[in-house]
This record gives sequence, C-alpha cells and structure tokens, in this order.
Amino acid sequence: MPILSGLKNLRRMAPVLALVLAAPLAQAEEYPVGTVDSMWSDPYMIGSYRHWDDIYPVRIVPRSGDVSELARGMPIEDLSYVRGATERSIDEYFELSRATGVIVLKDDAIVFERYALGADEASMFTSMSVAKSIASTLVGFAIDDGLIESVDDPIDKYIPELTDTGYEGVPIKAILQMSSGIAFIEDYTAAASDSSRLWLETVHYRNTPANDFVAEMERKQDPFVDFNYKGIDTSALGWLVTAVSGKTLSAYAAEKLWGPLGMEADANWGVDGRGDGATEIAFCCFQATLRDFARLGQFMLHRGTWNGTELLSSDWVDAATAVDGDQVDYGALYPGYPLGYGYQWWLMPGDDGAYLAIGVNGQFIYVNPAQNMVVAATHVWRSFWDDILEKEFYALIDGFIAATD
Repeated sequence: MPILSGLKNLRRMAPVLALVLAAPLAQAEEYPVGTVDSMWSDPYMIGSYRHWDDIYPVRIVPRSGDVSELARGMPIEDLSYVRGATERSIDEYFELSRATGVIVLKDDAIVFERYALGADEASMFTSMSVAKSIASTLVGFAIDDGLIESVDDPIDKYIPELTDTGYEGVPIKAILQMSSGIAFIEDYTAAASDSSRLWLETVHYRNTPANDFVAEMERKQDPFVDFNYKGIDTSALGWLVTAVSGKTLSAYAAEKLWGPLGMEADANWGVDGRGDGATEIAFCCFQATLRDFARLGQFMLHRGTWNGTELLSSDWVDAATAVDGDQVDYGALYPGYPLGYGYQWWLMPGDDGAYLAIGVNGQFIYVNPAQNMVVAATHVWRSFWDDILEKEFYALIDGFIAATD
C-alpha cells in the first residue's frame, strides 16, 4: 500500500546483483572535504558527509567477531516509481535527490544496493539525527540490563546533577518522546536559536561540554504537554546511558549493537572534545557504512532478535515504535504533517506499522514490518530539510514495495 497517500504540506526541522559504483581516485578532487566552516556548502558538502572524522573529533565504535553476512535476493532492476502524475527512473531519483547510497533488504536479503557521487560500499556515511534513534535504543538496553528501572522514573533519579535544573522530575519517557517541557527552540537556520547555540558550543567550537549544556536548561511547561523536537533531549538521554552504564556511548553501542550484530566495519561517533574525557554528541554525528545501517534496521525489524537470539526486549522495540500520547499522535506533531513519534523514532501512518530514523540533509533508516523490508538511504540535500525530497523518498519506497510484491 502507498506510504503516504494524499501527503501534503510536510513540515519538519533523513542471488542480488549489487550495483556498486566504485569511486575512482580522480573523484577525490571532484568531492573535496571541507572544514567545520566550509563543509555545509558545495563543493565541500558531498565529500564532507563521508569524512566526518577528518573534520570533527570522533570516538570509534569498534566491531568484533564474525561479520553477519547479508543474504542476496532477487535483484530489483530498472526500477521506476510514481509520485503524483510523474514517473521517474531510479537514475532520475539519484540525480534529483543527490543520493549517495540506497540499500534495500526484503525478507532479510539485499535486493537493491547502489552508490553514487564518489561513494561505495566502504564509505562511512554520517547519519545526522539518525543517531537519536541509536541513542534511544541504548536506553532500552540499559533497562534490559537492570540499570534503569522504568521509563516512568525521573531522569534525575539517575543523574543527581540534574536536580535543581529544568530536567528535575522529568520522566525518561517524556524525554524519549521529545515532550520533556524543556524550553528549547530547534531552528537550524537561526543563529540565535537554542539548537544553533548547542551546535556551536558543543560541536563546532567545543567550548562547552555536552552535559554542562543539558544542566543549563530551564523548564517551559509540564512534561507530555507538547511535542518539541530538540537535540538537547537526546543529549540528556546520552548522559543517562553513560551515567548508569559507567561506559561511553560508543563503548556501550559497541557492546550492545556493533559487536553482537556482526557489523562489517567500525563505526564512529562525534564527541564534544578531544581526549578520553570527551562526551558523545548523542543527538547527531554517528558514522557507519550503509550496510551496517541496514543491519541496524534489520535488528529493529526483528524486534530486537538477531540470528535467533533476543538481544533487546521485543516489548521495548514495540513501545519505542508506537504512538503513546496525544502530543505524539499521528498528525499532532506539526500542522499538516501526518507522522507520529515514538521513542526517538518517526512513525508512519497506515497499516504497515512502518517507522523511520531520520537525519537532516536526507538520512533515513526505514523499517516496514508488514512488508518485511528495510531501506537505508543517505543523501546530501543542499538544505537541511526539503519537503519535496522527503515526499520523493517516500514515493521511491512505494516503488520498492511494488517491485517486490
């Protein structure tokens, strides 16, 4: 069935014959890597989104053990899809959207894999706010480990430093749902916004430790009143996981995800400084190969089970990917926007139970339980968000669903 039938006025602040387009050496000059200042515009943007660790400090998320090989299925060839009255080919999609990589798993097998703009299967793609969904999943592991009793507990029960701050008494669940009540304006285009200040102080200049920024926050209203998408809530969750586990986010992610899932390459996570005491930027800046992002989606598709072993409670996955509250209901997030929100996962309307991790400039991990399908895709959109290209991506997924029915 179509993903978003009648979608309008989207607003949001993203055996198989693998078509792998290898990047010849000459393309290094075609897609140069920028600096913290120049990377956000051409000609540096495309190359920079594959070389985050050359621009910012990161911490390695090491893989371990045998690689979990992805099965190969019947390849999708000559794909076309329809959006509105327009039919486009997959070649046209890649050119229109500045896609750097798309991989599709159907019934646990790769049925489509393609790279472009100098990328290949070994490229390390930055995922931007897809990291939020990874951070929230680590909260689930901490609950399974008995380190957190309940999402209904206030976060300052586990982080005493948040007593007498805006986060005092705020349930973990409210933070997972971006409904903490913290006063915060997320606007990437306004230099004076809270999100811009958070970025500049903790990521760009690294003058303020991420946890110190969390502790500065003030309360605007009670928890669960309104949905307010903001990176500071994910920063609070990152602090929570490190506080209860005694490990860095990268170490915990390696222990719970990158090792057990048999990822094929080390990942890395951006941090707020250089050195052993740095803290991960929980709301952003997780880099991995496209296939490993697809494995993460496959893990979620199987509700926390991998190769027959339950690694994460299926109850957690179900709760994380379901609407639970009027403020996060379908259509309630933004005027005219049909998606709902779970525990830092975006929820698609419709009967398929599909959900996504989404990052700015067009990063996606799409999971559709009814279709037994995962799509991981990276783009380098010129703007932070593009409503038209978001719709185009959903139309592309409809094309993949139709091609595999």
